[in-house]
Amino acid sequence: MDEDEPFGVVFEDFRVIWVAERLQDGTWTARYCWHPGTSEASAKALQAAVLSGKSKRLLGEFRSEEETVAAIKAAVLLEAKWVR
Repeated sequence: MDEDEPFGVVFEDFRVIWVAERLQDGTWTARYCWHPGTSEASAKALQAAVLSGKSKRLLGEFRSEEETVAAIKAAVLLEAKWVR
């Protein structure tokens, strides 16, 4: 990631960052963190949350990285409903 680029990936009305990992049994899991908004201020808030250890473990194991990323996006949308 370039230092000049805002932190995180824009998804819907959020900034999201994740680390997906393939487990020894071939399934996938991830840690992720998100913040509402898509502005540079949201990117900085997301970065601060990550550095403060506020990422979450994605529940479950998935067959592919693509399924894992889709599950992260679904989790963000669900969690956002509870925050608003």
